[in-house]
Amino acid sequence: MYAPGSFNTSAPTELRRWNLSRVLLSVTASPGVRALTLTFNDRILAVHLYAKTAYMAAVARGVERVINDEELKHAAWLLTRLMDRLGATVRSRYYTYTGPVEVLDNAVRYRPYVSPTSTAKVVLSGGTARVVAGDYRRKFRTGVDVAGVLRRYLDYLQNDAVFTA
Repeated sequence: MYAPGSFNTSAPTELRRWNLSRVLLSVTASPGVRALTLTFNDRILAVHLYAKTAYMAAVARGVERVINDEELKHAAWLLTRLMDRLGATVRSRYYTYTGPVEVLDNAVRYRPYVSPTSTAKVVLSGGTARVVAGDYRRKFRTGVDVAGVLRRYLDYLQNDAVFTA
């Protein structure tokens, strides 16, 4: 996957690989709220799940595009559940796990902080999620291609035509 060469969204479309400093993913897995926030340059994809309601939107410089996608909703729920399990396993006191995202050819690599000094490595590919945090290593199967959904919405955030008023 590729992104514009600078933080300026009106810059020429020189392409280069998405790198760790340009894309951040925050996953909140608290008892009452489940949320996913994907930040790319000056644009944000927000997914908030409360009880049986959901708010999903892409936002950039005063422009909001509401999204109604069950696959995105399910992927967000799976990611929050995964991070909830990981947090419990490593005895993290966090409810929100933020870290850089790297989009590879066949996978999405996410490195969230699980404590002030340590990160975990989550590799999403197809219908699987591999998690490594210290000695903890686990592979999960998912019913949704979470990496594909994240990749699709990163492309959506990159598309300038989506955010023109």
